[in-house]
Amino acid sequence: LIVLGFGLLIGLHELGHFIAAKWSGIRTNAFAIGMGPVVLAWRGGIGLTVGSTKKKTISRFGKDASEMSDAELETCGLSETEYSLRLLPIGGFVSMLGQEDDKPGAVSVDPRSYNKCPIGKRMIVVSAGVVMNLLLAAVLFIGCFQAGVRFEAPVIGQIIPNSPAAEAVAA
Repeated sequence: LIVLGFGLLIGLHELGHFIAAKWSGIRTNAFAIGMGPVVLAWRGGIGLTVGSTKKKTISRFGKDASEMSDAELETCGLSETEYSLRLLPIGGFVSMLGQEDDKPGAVSVDPRSYNKCPIGKRMIVVSAGVVMNLLLAAVLFIGCFQAGVRFEAPVIGQIIPNSPAAEAVAA
């Protein structure tokens, strides 16, 4: 249950980044739940695969989808995003064109890259994960209050003679 709970929390957090990136017009190459090796992946035009869709994409089209232009993806009938479930349930990520965390000096000249997006939209993309977490918390909070919590009302068993409680009851 803990793994499922964290998976839901992480999935919605990353979904926030993903939706904001799509709204901003940023190309998203990957949406992953978990870290490490890919267990299952899906890409429009390829379908569901065990492991990454990269091998099938390269065998059919000669190169990986992340190396194709938007026009090439459309011609091949491929989605720009690979959705994957990974082996280690300890996180997740959205891979956006032009956002290279391990290579901060690397930039992309593509107009749909993260670094070419206006700063205001980038702020929304970065903040969207936290906003989704807050929305989830609000929904769960409302749900808990709607469902209610049953508990026994406090009952006084006995009052000790000559105690403050005895004096309060006598007054």
